[in-house]
Amino acid sequence: MRILKAGISKITRQDGLSVFRKKASRAIGNKGFTLLELILVLVILSISAAMIFPKLSSFGAGNLKRTARHLSGLIQYLAQESAATKQVYRLHYDLEQASYWVDTLQDNREFAAANDPLLGRRKLPSGIRFEDVITARHGKVNEGEVYTEIFHLGVEKTAIHLQEDERIWTLAVNPFTGRVKVYDRYVE
Repeated sequence: MRILKAGISKITRQDGLSVFRKKASRAIGNKGFTLLELILVLVILSISAAMIFPKLSSFGAGNLKRTARHLSGLIQYLAQESAATKQVYRLHYDLEQASYWVDTLQDNREFAAANDPLLGRRKLPSGIRFEDVITARHGKVNEGEVYTEIFHLGVEKTAIHLQEDERIWTLAVNPFTGRVKVYDRYVE
């Protein structure tokens, strides 16, 4: 009997034919896991839990997160539209009514409601409100109405603070690029 590979042997029978047989590699009574295998599984589960847990803890911030994303997307969209069309926009915030809308500068040099229905007045979801809005022109405003002007060369520096229960998120507008950075805390 000659061993060709681990676990496979070649047996030559009396009639000259060769037969290949596979040997059992483990004893039949050896069942179960080693300590090393169990530790490895526990380490993998721990790493997975560490990555998933932070996502689950922010699961309750769904409406606040969705609202912050929508507002930041709207500001970035208006900045890009203004750069492409040279149209001047005003993004109004009504802090008392928890709503916002967009006006455009008309040929008569006055602002009027935008024609696009996507830019019309929108209410914030229930439970979310504007804590305050800080603009370069108006300073810190925490009641009434205020707006951010959006020009083809940039956006008025603005910080929007949204509140839901005890959580406050900040949307900080870059005046040069129109990009919006979202923080999950209050940032001046």
